[in-house]
Amino acid sequence: MARTKPYGGTKLSKFITHRIIELKPRKSQAEIASEAGFINPNMLSMIKAGTTKLALDRVTDLARALDTDPARLFRMAMLQSGHETTRPVVEEVFGTLVTRNEVDWIKAIREASGETDPTLTSRARSSILGIFGK
Repeated sequence: MARTKPYGGTKLSKFITHRIIELKPRKSQAEIASEAGFINPNMLSMIKAGTTKLALDRVTDLARALDTDPARLFRMAMLQSGHETTRPVVEEVFGTLVTRNEVDWIKAIREASGETDPTLTSRARSSILGIFGK
């Protein structure tokens, strides 16, 4: 018997569900689908439910409609089944994908280090983990 929700419970489906709820005071799910360029407004419902996956070529438009970082959404989309071979190729060609917020962290590290390209010591790693309560 085929799974009817092969992408259900993925990080992407949960994120999109949560983000649509957050945006509800400003725009409806139908408006988000339209802004993302989906011809079928039910496409977001199918992605949320896990019956279909987000096509990688739709990531940037959906990220814009969801007011979220496209790199973050792209990474989640690549974790969906079927992209197992795509992810390593993308990472080899482009390196680690970083969000705009992560770029800000990198800039702060460069500023704090005086552009010296510091190595990540165990002490520095512990400090970073401590910031996030880990």
